Amino acid sequence: MKIIYSHEDLLALEDPFEYEVGLPIRIRELPTSVIEEELPDSREQLERLLKEGYTLVIQKPRIPNPPVFARLSVIVENTVMKLYVYEANHCEDALWDVLSENEYNQHWSYFLLKKIEGVRFELPYTNEAQIALKLSNLKINELVHLRFETNQSVTCQWD
Repeated sequence: MKIIYSHEDLLALEDPFEYEVGLPIRIRELPTSVIEEELPDSREQLERLLKEGYTLVIQKPRIPNPPVFARLSVIVENTVMKLYVYEANHCEDALWDVLSENEYNQHWSYFLLKKIEGVRFELPYTNEAQIALKLSNLKINELVHLRFETNQSVTCQWD
């Protein structure tokens, strides 16, 4: 199954598009299109995207900090959360396990970005009203959110 939302479709939604497609983050710029689809295997899709040069971005609480995160770069942090980047051509088993275990943890989110340069990240809990990671300045980019357990993806594209 594949559902494609055009920019006009997204404008017509009553709720923010992120709620409609189940994204755990908020995005300031409306994408040109959003594609929801079922995948044969989320792990294979993750591996393929990493090989294509996508960057895995992971938001998690500062503690606890599984050992796999000691090797990852932190790109932004506050007193509650950290945002890590994983740039490799494959996903280590330890990282896959931690992400899979925390897929439904409301304080964790992860997604892949085609280009990370210039993207602005606002971590949750930076101010009292903000409870989700916010992204802006996506310009020409692609964001992919994978749902591991259900083998689904949401791809947001900006032209």
